[in-house]
Amino acid sequence: MQIYIGNLPLEYTDTELKSMFEAFGSVKEATIGRNKKTNESEGYGIVVMSVKSEARAAVEGLRGKDIQGKPLRVKILKPGDMFHTQESGRSGVHFLKSSGTFRGTTTIRRGGQRGS
Repeated sequence: MQIYIGNLPLEYTDTELKSMFEAFGSVKEATIGRNKKTNESEGYGIVVMSVKSEARAAVEGLRGKDIQGKPLRVKILKPGDMFHTQESGRSGVHFLKSSGTFRGTTTIRRGGQRGS
């Protein structure tokens, strides 16, 4: 599961973010980014955890935690959310990175007229 973390200080590193979440379970990946469109003093992070129960426990345990006077914003990303990466779901449907739509296997038509 992918987890979004907002309100991170810019001086936080990937390693510090990963260690914060490892208290709740195994972390596959932790990445820090910077919000360019909003306040430059605010960063965000994306954490990937493979066990859903551990990810949910991390979200509940860290949501609202005070870091340098700011509460963390922590939520599980759903397919179609802005930061969600492209992954295959159980049905093999691919979700697009930044739109709310999805693309199945039958979306491309070849030959023939429309509707045929």
